[in-house]
Formats: sequence, structure tokens, C-alpha cells
Amino acid sequence: MIRALLIGVFSLVGFGATAFAQIAPHTLVPVFVTGDPDTRINYVIMADGFTAAEQEAFRAQADNFRDFLLGGSPYVRYADHFNVYRLETISNESGVSRPGASVDTALNSEHGCFDIDRLICADSARAGAILAAAAPDINFHIRLIVVNTETYGGGGGYYATTSLHSAAPSVFQHEIGHSFVSLDDEYEDDSICAQQPGLYGPPNELNVTVQTTRAASPWQPWIDDATAIPTTGTADATPGMYEGGHYCPTGVYRPTYNSLMCTLNRPMEQINTEEFVRAFNRTATALDAVSPAAGNLTVTRNSRTRLSVVPKIIDDLAFNVVWRVNGAVANDAPAAGLGPAAADGIGFAADGTRFVFDAAQHGVGQHTVTATVRDETALVRTDINGDTAHEASWTITVENRDTPDARLVTAVLPYARSMSAFTPATGFVTVINSGSVEATSCTLTLQTAAGGVATPVFSYRQTDAGTNAPTGPENPTFNIGAGVASSFVFSATYAATASNDEVFVVADCGNSDPSDRGAGVNSALISAAAGNSPDIVSVAATVGTPGVADLPSDGRQAAVALSAVNIGTAGNVTLRGDLGPVSLPLEIEFCETDPATGACLGARATWLDVSFAQNEVKTFAMFIRAHGPVRFVPERFRAFAIFEQDRQDSRGGTSVAVRTVE
Repeated sequence: MIRALLIGVFSLVGFGATAFAQIAPHTLVPVFVTGDPDTRINYVIMADGFTAAEQEAFRAQADNFRDFLLGGSPYVRYADHFNVYRLETISNESGVSRPGASVDTALNSEHGCFDIDRLICADSARAGAILAAAAPDINFHIRLIVVNTETYGGGGGYYATTSLHSAAPSVFQHEIGHSFVSLDDEYEDDSICAQQPGLYGPPNELNVTVQTTRAASPWQPWIDDATAIPTTGTADATPGMYEGGHYCPTGVYRPTYNSLMCTLNRPMEQINTEEFVRAFNRTATALDAVSPAAGNLTVTRNSRTRLSVVPKIIDDLAFNVVWRVNGAVANDAPAAGLGPAAADGIGFAADGTRFVFDAAQHGVGQHTVTATVRDETALVRTDINGDTAHEASWTITVENRDTPDARLVTAVLPYARSMSAFTPATGFVTVINSGSVEATSCTLTLQTAAGGVATPVFSYRQTDAGTNAPTGPENPTFNIGAGVASSFVFSATYAATASNDEVFVVADCGNSDPSDRGAGVNSALISAAAGNSPDIVSVAATVGTPGVADLPSDGRQAAVALSAVNIGTAGNVTLRGDLGPVSLPLEIEFCETDPATGACLGARATWLDVSFAQNEVKTFAMFIRAHGPVRFVPERFRAFAIFEQDRQDSRGGTSVAVRTVE
């Protein structure tokens, strides 16, 4: 009955170029975030017809639409695949336009457009422009415009529309079946059937078919041998071949008697649910993290390289990880759920998410290692396209040499600087030789994130371990004993404007490989401007292990204390969280705190706007919540607190390593 009621008949309609003349105020607010938008199904709920005074009402409605969708099957099982946002767009007038009665709203929604009583249209071009301005870097897969009227109605298409009618959530869930999964309607409507196949085309063969036999049915794996074909029963959730669907009473068949694609406030049932699960897997990879990054690796013949994958969480933790080396299975971990890491830190984890490539075992030359993660769900029986399988692959070249006995690591403080009038950006770097012999003929270089020598002029001097005062000549060649650390002060001077330029301080010695690069470990984020700007130096303090945030595995938040001083000019900045170059299942919020008590001075927020006077010190709390397991890989898995001006130019920042604990 959905399309018969003109829900989801037309794509949304633009109302002309003049709509862009006055873009209404808008704010994008995350309301359910599980990770990197690039690896998530991003769902946005947009407001139309809500004035500034009615934004609280819209927020409550957005929460309802979020909870209704993610609380139902099959979404609840795959909630970790979703990020949900609301777009608070302010309209000049409350309500919705109707033919002959215009209301000044942000998205120009009209109820009864095209003289179709229940159809709600909105200006899709205007909606797209506002959404792109609010979130230019997020690809939204599900887009819902909530119109401020309680009269029943809505529409499907690239931007779905709905009213505030009590049936609206179920209508919207039905519409996602069309727009996100390409399901057909399963109900009958003689007036539409009479126009077939021209109006909506032939059945899609996903949930409506013209096939008439069990063997030819697209959903044959779901039909029990004892089920009669055609099927005439009325029992719920009994797959078969029920005549009627795609608006026509005969000549087409639907998979179950009465699913949500047939009637409102019904479950999706098996065949439609399977299509959703396959679409979830196609849209959002099951791999939340891959370490090291998939691609080419070069190792020595006596090395052991730890590879790992972190799957997204599914409610019953059903997944399977298979590792292969040069095509041969190296392990086959059954669907066991996420368990603790191997106690010795070597070899397979209890859940098969880690593998150690032993170069001595495989020999000099090139080898291919793959990790295949599969969603082993009973909700899918037909997966001929392999939608539920996700693969990471490494090409490992084993060089004909041993790893040098001198081994270097470096660490940099502070993480971010913002320099005015092209003055030097300065920081400290510590070099540690963790090898068994003295590192000799060592130097420091500054490298860009792209791998080449950085554009700023770079220099360094060794410092006194007790006072941090510079000692000795500029840019010295030095030695570091086995198990010894040396400290240096460095400077990077820019001659042109730079914004968020990530540079790495790398140590290299005559008898060692260069130190590895790790964002937030031996990197600095530098911005340089001809004029004045804030320059915020910040540090983080954690409970327990210094520099490590231990996150409860049950979803509770952990708090990290931040202290920041602005040694630049006064200005307004925004404090936000970041997860660096990897995708982690983490959610980050902030509040400014009372320095004496540590209590929040306001509500927690994903983005926190802060005003700093020159030389002013402020304190903050950083709240981190884990929505999945995070292993202890401090050189890669980190949570960053970044101060930005105009939400784009870094003015300071710090980071902590993160891991989940029981």
C-alpha cells in the first residue's frame, strides 16, 4: 500500500536556481557515531519547516527516527556499520507549503505536490547544497528530510521525505528498502498495474519475480522442500512463491505473505533482510582497521612482521578470518567472536585477527599475504557476488639482508604548532636506540607525510637531559649507545603559508634502518601564516599507564585530562577529536573543565568552540568511548585532540594511545 499511497513515487524536485540565493543557517550534529565516515553507512536526518524556536522539537524527532531505524531488524545487528547525523536547518516559517499556500521553509517542501494528496516534495538541489556545505567530506547513503507537519505523507528518492505522522517511521523504513536496497513493492494496486511495465519497469528479481518454479526462484535457497509452489498460506515469515506483487495480482510472485514491503508496521522478513545485509556489507567494509596499511612491505630475512585486521562488531560477533600466504591457507579461524589477544603477542590471536609473517620461514623474495573476513550470518543464504567477504592484502618483499642490531625509535613533543609571521616552529624529539649495539653516525631529518624531504628549513641541536637547554653545534652527527636515549630541540621554518602540514622527525644511523614514522608519535602538525594566529601548546594526562587511555570494552566512556596554553595571539578555536590515518571504532567528546575540580563547565560536545586570550591556560576533559575492540598498537592506534581555527587550520593538539580493556 506504500506507493499506492504515493509514498516514494517520485524523485525529489528542484524549484529553480533562485533557491540558492539565501541558504538558511545549518548545523550538522553527530547523534550516533561508531567510526570513520569513509568506512560507515552515513545516515542524515534533515529538518524543514522548523523555525529557530522549534529546533528542540526537531532534535527530539531526529532521535526518534534514529532509534526506530537502528533499533529494528536487521539494523540493530549492524549498528556498528552506521553513523547518524542530524542537520539543523532553520526555516523562516513553521510548517509546510501546500498548493496555493506557500510557507517560507529552508528546503521549500510542499505537501500535495503534483496534485497528489500524500506526496511531499522538497527542493533536492537546495538540500544538496546545504548538506554539501555542512559536510563536504561525508558521503551520505541515507538522506531523510523531516517536514514539520503531522499530516500523513512523504516521498522516496535520493532525498526521502516524511511528515511527523505516527506511521512515518515505518513509511521511512519501507522507503529505504527502495532507495538503499532497490527492493520492489510487494503489494497490489490495479491502477498502477495497468500501467506496467512502463511506470516502474519489470520486477527486479530480488523480492518480486516473474519466475514460476521453485528451481528458478531468485530466493530458492530459502524455500523449504515441503512448501508448496505456488504458496497459498498466510503464515508469517514462511518463504515461498506467493502470487501478487509489483502492483499486479497475477503473473508475479513475492517471497513471503506480508512483509514491510507489502504492509506498514511489518518486519522485513527473510528475503528482504538478506538484501539489506548484503547492502550493509557492500557499503561499509567489515574491516575497521588494517595494520600495517594494506599494500607493499619490505622486510629483512630475519624479521617477524605482525599483521592484523579488526572487524566491525556484529551483535552476535559472528565472523570468520582466514589468512593465506601465497594462496595457501595459513589458518582458518571459525566464527568465534572477538576474543583476547594471544598472551605471548606472537602468532594468531584467539579470534584469528592477527598473523605474524616469519620471513625466515618463507624465504627471500616476494610473497602475498591476505586476510579474508567474512560475515558468517544465517541471514544470508545467497551471496553469489561475495558481498559478505572482505579482504586485506599485503605484498611482502623479503630482502636478502638481516635487520641491523641498532634499532631506532623517535618521539616528538608537542604534536602541533601554529606559527605567525613565518617564525620557526620548535619542538623536542627524543631518539631511543632499542638495539643491542651502539648506533653510530646518526643524523635527524624532517620528512613530509608524502615521504619526501619537507619544504621548511630544518635544524636541530642536542639538549641537556636535565635542563632541556641546547648544547653543542647545530645539526650534529651523533652516536647513541645500546638502550640509551638522546634528546634534541628542532626548528622548522616556513617561507610560505602552510596549513596542517604533517612532518616527521626521523633518525637514521650508519648501522640502522631509519626510525619508523607514526602519526602523533614522531610527527608534528604545523601551520604557518604571514599574520598572527593562536598557537596552543597542549598536553594530555591519562589514568594508569602514562600516555595510554584504557577504554572499557562494555561501551562506557573513559576520560583523559587536557591542559592547553595559548602562546600565540588571542583567538577563537574549535576543539575536536580525530583518529589519525586509521579507522577505529571510537567516539570522542569534549568539555571545558574547572581547573580546580575537574568538573565540566558545560555540556559535552563533539566540536567544542573555545576562546583563548594570549597566554591563557585552559583545561578540558576528553571522553572516549569504544564501540569495538582496539588492540594496543601505540604507534598507530591513537586518539587526537586538535585545536583548529575556522574548523580547518590546526592551532595546537595532542594525542594518547588507546586500547580496550575488560
